[in-house]
Amino acid sequence: MADTPRRPLLNPVLRFTKDPRPEGISGGGKSAGGIKVERLDRQRQALAAQFAGLATEAVRRPRFDGRVVLYAAMFDDSLAPTWTPSDLFQAMRDARLIAPWRTGYLVEIAADELPTYARLVQLTSLAKDQVDISRVESVRLFAEEDAAGSLDAAWEAAPQSKDGRAFVIWLMPLRGREAAEELIETFAALRDGVIAPLPPLLDSVVGELDADVPAALRHSLRAAAGGDRINMAVREYRLRRRSRTTVIVPTRDALRQLVASGTVFRIEPVQPINSTSPGQGREPDRPLPSQMAAFPIVGVVDGGMTAASYRAAEAWRAPPLIRDGVADAPHGNRVTSLIVQGHDWNNNLTLPPLYCQVGTVQAVARKGARAFVDPQDFIAYLDGVMAANPGTGVWNFSLNQPEPCALDSVSPLGHDIALLARKHRVLPVISIGNKPGARLKPPADCEAAVTVGGRLHGDNGAPAGECPVSLSGPGPANMLKPDLSHFSHVRALGGTVISGSSFSTALTSPLAAHTMQRVREPSPDLVKALLLHNSDGEIFDPSLGFGTPMAETMPWECRPGFVTLQWTASLRPGAAFHWELPIPQSLRKIGKLRGAGTLTAILNPHPMVTDYAGPNYFSVRLATALQYQRGYTKKGTPKFHNLLGSLETEKITEQEARAIDHKWSPIRHHRNNFQSIGFDGDALRIYARVYARDLFLYGYTGADEVPGMETVFVLSLGTGNENDDVYNELRDQLGAFVESAVIEADIDVDNRGL
Repeated sequence: MADTPRRPLLNPVLRFTKDPRPEGISGGGKSAGGIKVERLDRQRQALAAQFAGLATEAVRRPRFDGRVVLYAAMFDDSLAPTWTPSDLFQAMRDARLIAPWRTGYLVEIAADELPTYARLVQLTSLAKDQVDISRVESVRLFAEEDAAGSLDAAWEAAPQSKDGRAFVIWLMPLRGREAAEELIETFAALRDGVIAPLPPLLDSVVGELDADVPAALRHSLRAAAGGDRINMAVREYRLRRRSRTTVIVPTRDALRQLVASGTVFRIEPVQPINSTSPGQGREPDRPLPSQMAAFPIVGVVDGGMTAASYRAAEAWRAPPLIRDGVADAPHGNRVTSLIVQGHDWNNNLTLPPLYCQVGTVQAVARKGARAFVDPQDFIAYLDGVMAANPGTGVWNFSLNQPEPCALDSVSPLGHDIALLARKHRVLPVISIGNKPGARLKPPADCEAAVTVGGRLHGDNGAPAGECPVSLSGPGPANMLKPDLSHFSHVRALGGTVISGSSFSTALTSPLAAHTMQRVREPSPDLVKALLLHNSDGEIFDPSLGFGTPMAETMPWECRPGFVTLQWTASLRPGAAFHWELPIPQSLRKIGKLRGAGTLTAILNPHPMVTDYAGPNYFSVRLATALQYQRGYTKKGTPKFHNLLGSLETEKITEQEARAIDHKWSPIRHHRNNFQSIGFDGDALRIYARVYARDLFLYGYTGADEVPGMETVFVLSLGTGNENDDVYNELRDQLGAFVESAVIEADIDVDNRGL
């Protein structure tokens, strides 16, 4: 049996309050040095011929205000944001970049300008134009198959309703006002036999609210409800030039007409939202602690909860989205049992004794049930429920859609849950999904979530190897998913051993909820960073993520022989930010640096994300490192080297930086042991810098217009030797610039009778 006795709180994590020192960065830009001279002449001829051909072809394509959409593919060595072809395609030439797409960009261009472009690329002497010409590999018109792939396959995969089949569609993101209005007119006309809207959002839920539903929840659900889906999509498109909605398409021919209209940028079948269907089992006979109301609440988005023995742990219950008899209540009961008392069900595993309350959200149908849930309805429902329960900071999603995440784009469900999480400042904890399949399943690609994969346990109850049931990552857009892994072969309600990433997720949520309860002024990203920081992995693993949180030390505590600092900063592009940190005596007592460290940082990328950007989902990224000084530059300034940090991505290609260093991931996690490192001075330096790309997506003309991006940092330093008092050394050195990050409160759990 794993030994999990109560023990006194270890040294609490410290909050670092010192402001960073910004250092201006002189920007570059395109110049003659960026021209790929060896292929410029070849590309002049190739692009001229392609533009000339497009001028003829455009006559047969849908046009809005005389404009067509083309795809400009970039060479592999030209994918870095520096080489965005914004000089060749500019408004003065009646052309605009509208979205990154695949390995290039979509361009809105006046069809009448295509012959002009054929001459321009041959004759221009402007260096910036020549840079772009030498780096654009090819141009072609956006085609119907680009939006939908195989129409027959899409039709067969779409769920059936009484009026047709359901599809999610994205409207083509045209930037010109007149072009957008013409697109809206064409799209609206498709209601005449080609598309039909679904019922208004939350129509069935709001219509059945009774007097027993709390007033705040009734108000939130009614506020989240909506009217005609197509009209709502048109209003959003007119406002933002981007819009997504769900429509019913009656026939295959109607689907072809929809795609041929040119109004659709992307279309895919609606996916159901399901859990893994378990069997029935007995309810536990053990009582719960008497002070359950003192424990944090986890919102459980699942098949509901019918187990009477867990009513005492239910803090609130939302009106069901899925009716009784169709909802996957057995799965919801098992997930609930693990969230409330997973350590009791699995006292042979190394799990900390963390009880939780639950909020019940009955929103998932069992597999095989004839229940169509539109993801837009699902999101509107969650919006209302989250708004009505602001005291619930962690939400468990042990659910997935059946089709794997695309490699080059974030799923609609993953994106929408991220928007909800950022709006309500909550932390979703989401399962990565189970086999069959080769890749994680939506919404496991939610950037704001802690995505959890499965993991086996050893004979001693400690974390072991990969789970044969759970899927693996990484995710799209350079996401490092799963974030964490946890035991996936466990006992839950029913008493038998069950397996799956659903249950790994349910074991992770209580730790997240207790961390949020214990940390002062917690943000979801801070809680996520503390969990990742406290994991047992050395490097990211596509199956195990960053590992499993350690049971012997809580995320809000410092490990013996270490000191941990956490802080938050608002960082803007165009500057490097530095924090100085005195070097504790224990790390330098041999005259050289010796010890170990971990630096975890999470960038909140909102509002600089877009689901229209494919692999360029993130328009900002973070570089960070812990550095030591040694030597001087040629200009006589101190030279800094990374003690903890990433590759120097400027010295490798963009493709290599994305593949090896996951350059555009919003998470940076660096861990290193260091021995006998020579250094100068008395301080280390934390370095951070934010970079931005694809500014045209947001109407920005320069990086100075990008808002400050909230970033959380967690840094641990130490020797691992309990006799080295690194904690007090650094705390004393920093003085007024640190304070306890933890609310000093203990809940005594009365285990008598359990």
